[in-house]
Amino acid sequence: MKIDYHNMPQGSSKTKFALRYIMNIIRTWYLFHIKYPWVKYNGFIRVMPHTTFAKGMKIKIGHNVQFGPYCNIATDVTFGNNILMAGRVCFVGKNDHQFQVPRLLIWNSQRGNNGITIIEDDVWIGHNSTIVGGLTIGKGSIIAAGAVVTQNIPPCEIWGGVPAKKIKNRFKSAEDTHEHLNFLNTL
Repeated sequence: MKIDYHNMPQGSSKTKFALRYIMNIIRTWYLFHIKYPWVKYNGFIRVMPHTTFAKGMKIKIGHNVQFGPYCNIATDVTFGNNILMAGRVCFVGKNDHQFQVPRLLIWNSQRGNNGITIIEDDVWIGHNSTIVGGLTIGKGSIIAAGAVVTQNIPPCEIWGGVPAKKIKNRFKSAEDTHEHLNFLNTL
């Protein structure tokens, strides 16, 4: 097993980092083979305490994905590679409860199709964000803390707010964006 020290916190020793890395692999195995066996993963995953994956959901996780503490994945999601999520990020269904039918209690309503949420490679999602089901967050994008994402996010853009809107491009020029997307395609 080769340990990648690039993401090592400043001031941490390699020995301590290696022990935490190995313990994380053991914890990931336990989570996705015993506690949440319906979650499929491929590679190195960090799952911080109190993160939950709703039963019966189709959840696929790529390589180098980190879930901060208290994240909640409660809809079908496919995560790409190299994704960072801060704490309390929630993935929720957009059609969990039907409310448009007169004389039908929301409690008694049928659940609708939420679609599959896709989080592409190299995405960073800030603290306490909510991602509504059935959308795509494009490669290289950043979601600001506290955002509520209700629509697709194009690649390499920074979005925030309620509902989330584009704040700015991640890179200064179209050439830089193109170069970064080409780089991601080579990984």
